Amino acid sequence: MTLLLREKALVKISDDLVFHHSVLTDLRQKMTALKSSTPKIDVARFKDLTGVSRKYAIPLLEYLDRERVTRRVGDERIIL
Repeated sequence: MTLLLREKALVKISDDLVFHHSVLTDLRQKMTALKSSTPKIDVARFKDLTGVSRKYAIPLLEYLDRERVTRRVGDERIIL
């Protein structure tokens, strides 16, 4: 796993969560496509969009905030 993290095939988004680079790229594309229909997203809608539980949705949204794909404003996020 360390080798894959060094080669950037895997991306560590929190202390205990690691995702494949292509999955995160697909997630960025989904968010960009969603922006055309609505500029905001909340946790419930993100869960529906991605099919993940809240356990994974929150760290993924925080990752998107750090990567400047979204910006948190209250309980919602603005898609940048």
